[in-house]
Amino acid sequence: MMQLSAQATRGGQVFLLIWGVGALIMGSAIASKKGSGWFRKVIVSGLQGRPVEQARAQSFGGLRVIATVLAVAGLIGIGAAVVLLTRG
Repeated sequence: MMQLSAQATRGGQVFLLIWGVGALIMGSAIASKKGSGWFRKVIVSGLQGRPVEQARAQSFGGLRVIATVLAVAGLIGIGAAVVLLTRG
């Protein structure tokens, strides 16, 4: 994504900035205990009628790790967008 926005016009760089802010907000919200509990509850309740998938979703432990990676990617995207916008 950073390569595309480096080659792109100002619109692509602004998109990277907006994507970075969104990823940071969503990643931070889901990485918290309260947010990951809520997200897990929504997923598990959506799998009613499928006990195998419901049990697998309930026992999945990597949600907070994935959300943290998303938040870090958002930070990197924000930093790259700011550099690209100020340089150009």
